[in-house]
Amino acid sequence: MARYDDPLNNAIGALSIDDDRWIKLGLDHKIRTQLSEIENNYESIFSWDIQKLTGVNLCRKLNLIDKIRDKQEMIITMDDEFDLNRFYLQLVASYELYNSRSYRESYLEIQGAVKYLKKCKFDKSIVQYFYAYHHITQATNAYVALTLKIDSEKLLNDVKHVKYFNQYDKAAICAVKAKIFMEYPPEGNDMALKFVNQARYLDSIEPEWIVIWLKAKGRVRRYYKKYTTPDDDEIDAANMLCTTQSKLHILVPTIKVFEEAGFIKKITHNQNESIHFYKLASDITKKAIELAKDDTNKLIFVLLSSYSSYDKSIMSNLIAKLTNVQNRRVDQFLGFYYLKHEKDYVKAKIHFTRGMDAGDLNSSLQLIKTECLLKSVNDFPYVQSLNTMYDNFPTPSERLIILTHILMYYNFRENNPREMMRYLKMYIDQEIDDTVKLRYLTLTWPLFKINMYFGLNTFLDILSENVKKIINNDWSLEEKQIINNTFDRFNKILKLNINDIKINVANKTTAHEKRESWRKQRVDLSEDKSNKSHQHQSNSKYFYRNTTLEKHVDLAKKPSTN
Repeated sequence: MARYDDPLNNAIGALSIDDDRWIKLGLDHKIRTQLSEIENNYESIFSWDIQKLTGVNLCRKLNLIDKIRDKQEMIITMDDEFDLNRFYLQLVASYELYNSRSYRESYLEIQGAVKYLKKCKFDKSIVQYFYAYHHITQATNAYVALTLKIDSEKLLNDVKHVKYFNQYDKAAICAVKAKIFMEYPPEGNDMALKFVNQARYLDSIEPEWIVIWLKAKGRVRRYYKKYTTPDDDEIDAANMLCTTQSKLHILVPTIKVFEEAGFIKKITHNQNESIHFYKLASDITKKAIELAKDDTNKLIFVLLSSYSSYDKSIMSNLIAKLTNVQNRRVDQFLGFYYLKHEKDYVKAKIHFTRGMDAGDLNSSLQLIKTECLLKSVNDFPYVQSLNTMYDNFPTPSERLIILTHILMYYNFRENNPREMMRYLKMYIDQEIDDTVKLRYLTLTWPLFKINMYFGLNTFLDILSENVKKIINNDWSLEEKQIINNTFDRFNKILKLNINDIKINVANKTTAHEKRESWRKQRVDLSEDKSNKSHQHQSNSKYFYRNTTLEKHVDLAKKPSTN
C-alpha cells in the first residue's frame, strides 16, 4: 500500500487567482485569493482536480446528478445516523451543480451536508473520523459561499487544519476521495484504488475502508481483465468481513464478491467451487434478511443488492415481505425476476406496469418487451407506446433510448423510409453530445425478437446500410434537403470512435504529479503505458466502429425508388 507523504511537499495543481471563470463571475481579487487558498491548502471537493484527472467521460454527459439522486434513494440509515454514502453523495451533487453553474443549488446542497453533520450521531467506531468529514464539508461550503459572495470568513475558523491531521483524519480523507472518484469511471476507478490503499495503510482495520477497497479493486480488475475470479486478497477480505461484522451495509458487498466468484467458476466449468461460493453468498443473504427484520428500507436494500436472492426460498420470503410496497426499484427488480427467471410474463407485466406508473424508464421499456412476448409485435401498438414515452420522459438521454427503439422497429419490422428518416432526424436533433448518440446506437438491444445474431454494432451496421440505400429514394426537393442534412449529420456521428469518447489522462499528467500523497494523489498512467493502453482498448465494454457513409446521389438523374 502507498505510504503517506508530507502534503506540504505535494502542493501540486495550484490554481491561479486570475482563473477566467472567477473573473467572469465578477469576483474581486480578495475573493479569488480566498478561493485559491481553499483549493490549494484545504481538503474541499474542489481541491482534488476531479475533472482534470478523470477527463471528459460519458458519466458526466449522461447527467451524473440523476444517478446521484437514484443512489440517494437507496440510503437505508436514519436521518441522524452518519452514513458515508449519504455524505459523499451530497458532496458530489454540490460539485456537479457548481460545475453546471447552478451555484445557488450547489450551495443548498452543501448546506444540507452541513446540517446533516451537525445532527448526526457518531458511534464509537467512527467518531475519530469526524474532524476529517467536518473539514471537507466546511471547506466545500466556504468555497461555494465565496462564489456567491456570501460572507464565509468564519466558516473555516473551527476547521482542523491539514497540518494537524492524525492518521485517522488522513485515512478518512483518502476514503472519501476514493468514494467520489469512483463516480467518474473508468479513470476514476484507478485513482480510487490508490486512495483507498492509502486509507488502509493509514488505518488498516476500519471495515468501511475494506468495503470501499473491495469495490474499487473489483472494478479495476474487471476493467483490465474481464471474467476473472476475484483475487485471493478479495476473497480473504470478504470472508473476514462476513464473519466479524453485523452491519447490513458491510455484509452486502461481501455477497457480491462471492456471487462473482461463483459465476466465474461456473463459466470456467469448476462446478464444485462455483457451488461453494454461491452457497456462501446465499447464506450471507439470509443473514442480511434476518438483520433487516421487518424494516422495509433495509429489506429493499438487500433485495436490490444481491443476485443470490434469486434463490426461490429467499425470493419467496422477500416477496412476502415486500408485496404491498410501492417502490419503483422494487417493481423493476421483481419484474426482471419474473421475466428472466420465472418466465411468468403476466406477473412481470404487473410489476413493470407499476414501475412505469411510478415514472421509471427501464420498467416502461421492459413492459413493452413483455407485451411483445405475450403477443406479436404486429398486434401491439409498439411505436405509439414509445411515442407516449417520448412525451413523458423529457431528458435528451432518455429520449435517445426511446428513439433508438423506434428506429429499430423501422429497420427490422416495417419498411417505411419516410418515418425512419423522420425519427433519425429527431434522434440527431437531441441536444446532447454526439458521442452519447453513437453509444446508444451501438449498445441498445431490441425489445422484440429478431431472427438473427445481435451483438455490439449490429444495429449501427444495419442502420448505416439502410440509410445509404434510401438516400436515393424519390424524395421531393424539400425532403431531399432535409434528408441530405440528416445524412451529413449522421455521417459525422459515424466518424467518431472510442478515442473521441475517452480522454487519455496520461497525456495530461506532469512530472511533479507522479508523487503519491494522501492529499493530492495523482495516478501516473504513463507507467507501463503500452500494456495498459492495449488493455483499455481490448477490454473496454464499449467498442465503436469507425465507419462512414458515402453519398450516392446524382441530382442530375431521377433517384431510383427503393
